[in-house]
Amino acid sequence: MQANQLPRGLDVAEGAAFPVAVKLLASVLIAALAFWGVRAFDQMTGAGWSTSAAVFMGVTLCVIGLCYYWILRSRTVIDEDSIRQSWLWPKEVALADITQAKFIYVPYLQWLIAPRLMVRAKGRGLFVFHAADPQVLQRFAHLSLGLGPAAGAPVLPDK
Repeated sequence: MQANQLPRGLDVAEGAAFPVAVKLLASVLIAALAFWGVRAFDQMTGAGWSTSAAVFMGVTLCVIGLCYYWILRSRTVIDEDSIRQSWLWPKEVALADITQAKFIYVPYLQWLIAPRLMVRAKGRGLFVFHAADPQVLQRFAHLSLGLGPAAGAPVLPDK
């Protein structure tokens, strides 16, 4: 087995890309932004905005809204052949194309720093996959260490 392959026979692991705490934090920040936006609305409308400033503000609000939506909805899937994550632009990398993998997980700060796997793919650059599901995180760790079941890596059963 190559270092960039998961053991055969494991089922597909799928789960939310961001932990619940990150989703709650994003929701609180969006609510605060909306609260202060409503409070400042009267002052902003009377400021006599130029067309370009109004368009810029509208585009900025759309980008914030899209990112928030995808934080809430994004899912990560890892199977025997590839890693996929839904996002504004879905991303997918075949495990066979991965040349380097780094698993970033900060215990006890998962609520602030979402766990992620950074992979470098042959000829395609760097990809970052976020994950919150324990089974996906386990496979991320397994992949980043390059360990197979014969090397003594424990494989937890799926729920």
